[in-house]
Amino acid sequence: MKKIFFIAMVLFACTGLLQAQKVTPKDTIRVAVLENFNAPSAGALVMANVLKLDISAELLDANLKKLRDITKITQRPKKEDMAKAASGGRGTTVWAVFSDMVEEPGTYYVKASVNMSGELGSAKQDVYFMVIASQPTIAAPVKLRDKYFFGEKETFSFATVNYPDPNAYSYQVADGSGQILYKGNGPVVRMDSAFNMVTNCGKKITIKGFYQGKPFLYKEAGSEKSRASSWECNLQQPVISEFCEWKKDKSDENYLISIENDMAKQFFFIYTGDTPGGFSVTVPDIQGLRVASEPENFIAGASVRKSRPFAIVDIKVNEEFMNQMKVGDSQNIKLHVSFRTQFGETYNKDFYAVVIK
Repeated sequence: MKKIFFIAMVLFACTGLLQAQKVTPKDTIRVAVLENFNAPSAGALVMANVLKLDISAELLDANLKKLRDITKITQRPKKEDMAKAASGGRGTTVWAVFSDMVEEPGTYYVKASVNMSGELGSAKQDVYFMVIASQPTIAAPVKLRDKYFFGEKETFSFATVNYPDPNAYSYQVADGSGQILYKGNGPVVRMDSAFNMVTNCGKKITIKGFYQGKPFLYKEAGSEKSRASSWECNLQQPVISEFCEWKKDKSDENYLISIENDMAKQFFFIYTGDTPGGFSVTVPDIQGLRVASEPENFIAGASVRKSRPFAIVDIKVNEEFMNQMKVGDSQNIKLHVSFRTQFGETYNKDFYAVVIK
């Protein structure tokens, strides 16, 4: 059964007014900040035998001081329909609901002021509703790591158990300088776009969540600690690694490779970053490739191609150099590989091997 708050018209002798009453709330409404509420929380304020009605409402603080007028009042019959509803001198039943929202935790009051006349006379009365506003509780803790690597994927939700309208949530993602990278609607934040921006490497990324267009404080279930709807993480550049049959240590002079082996002419490069669930992988974007050799006439050229998750450098050996070697001959070779990557990093390394024919 719906709860109603009933005001019956009673004619008071001499004054015709209701006597002043002590503030006694007709209903206690528990709500989260930024959450729309109705007063009363269920049903409506009902007035009977009404011929004419003037009704208004105010939001008061805990000390009953006015904060603002409440403008959203749902009344049936509507104000403009009252004359028709009460035609013939017979009063009608009117109900009203008062709607508002508060932005800070605390105790508030809704004061509904009723000025009406009816079959039995006129009356004025103030009706109070107590509103207790608290911080919302997040549906699931936000588990955003402090550090991510370029190219990782991450999604999290900042939905609360109190805010029911998914369309009222929004968010923005910004870099360390405060420049907004992108915005979104709803409580689900996808970080992939931010983590795929090379310019964000080495920077802090800030995510701010909003409800009704406003940031808010929230609590986790079982905790009274207040947390802001703002989160941070850092995006790091992954580390480049190489795989090949050549050695990077010049002292290993006994390491032999056959240049007839295709794998000996391939250098595999990959970016990786250690993560709690394994590692992230990014294919290097190799630019400005240069491969030099000692002796100089060992190398005839080099090219780069991609075969995920690697960028592969293929070296082309000078056939004339190899033709000058006899079967069983060997030659100490040094290669110097250099290039730039999408992160602005310059790669420079030497590789050594004893090439046999």
